[in-house]
Amino acid sequence: MTDAIRGIDHAIIGVCDLDAARDRFERLGFATAPLGNHVGKATANHCIMFADSYLELLGINEPEYPDTLGLDAFLDARGEGLVKIALGTPDADAARAAVEAGGFSPTGPEDLARPLTDQPDAIVRFRNLQIPEAETGDLGVFLCSHKTPELMRPPGSTDHVNSARNLVAAAAVVDDVEAVAGPWARLLGRPAARGALDLGRGHVYLATPSGAAGSPGPYGPLPDPMPKRPFYLGLRIQVASLAALKEALSRNAVASVAETPGRVLITPDDACGVPLEFVEG
Repeated sequence: MTDAIRGIDHAIIGVCDLDAARDRFERLGFATAPLGNHVGKATANHCIMFADSYLELLGINEPEYPDTLGLDAFLDARGEGLVKIALGTPDADAARAAVEAGGFSPTGPEDLARPLTDQPDAIVRFRNLQIPEAETGDLGVFLCSHKTPELMRPPGSTDHVNSARNLVAAAAVVDDVEAVAGPWARLLGRPAARGALDLGRGHVYLATPSGAAGSPGPYGPLPDPMPKRPFYLGLRIQVASLAALKEALSRNAVASVAETPGRVLITPDDACGVPLEFVEG
C-alpha cells in the first residue's frame, strides 16, 4: 500500500463565498490561483499551491449544475470548514488493486477536470479513487492522481508572502481513536502511534474532544455546537520563517490565537472555519 499512497496531496476547505474566501486567505499571506470551474459540476475552487501539496478552497459557483460533490450538504450541516483530505497516488487505476487487496471496496477512479482561467485551452485533469467512509472509520479520504502535473504549479504560484512551504498535517476530532486509527493504518500500510497516522509525507492526528487540547496535532478552538464526529478540524502549514508569517499577519491586522516557540495558531474565523497552525522548518 505504501507504493500506492504517496502522502498528503491536498486539503479541501468548504466555503460559502469563493471571493470572500480568497480574500481571507490572501490576508494571511497566501498567493491564490485564479478561479477554476469544475467541468460539468456546480463547484469551483481557488487553490493555494505548495511544493508537494496544496489547499483547495471549494465553493458552489454554478448552482445550475446538480453535482456539488456533496459540498452543499456539508455547508448546510456544518458551515465553512475542513471537508476532507486527499492522499496522493501516482496512478489511481493501479492503486485501486492495492486498496482492494487491503480489504477495501473503492469506487472509481473517476475523472475530474477544470480549464485554467488564464489559459482556457489548457485543462487540468485529475483521476480520483474514492474510499467508502464506512471503511475508514467514517473519516473521509480519497486518492488523487494528477494527469497534468505540469499545469498545477506555474512559475510564482508557490511564492507566498508568509513563506508557506507545505501542508504537513491535518487534525480530526473523533469519539474513538482506535475505531478510526485501525482502518486507516490498514489503508496506509503503516501502524498508528497514539492517534498519529503516518501518511508517508505528512500526518493525520486523531483526538477525542477532551484530548484535543493535549494533542500534538493542529487543534484550535473546537466548534460550538460540536459537529457529528468524526470530523476534520485543523491544518498544519510549514513555513520557512515565522518572522515573515508574523509580518504578513501584522500588516493585515490578523491576530493569532496562540504563539509558542516555533508555532503560531490562527483563529478559525480568519481561515474559513479552519484553525491553521504554522510551524517553522
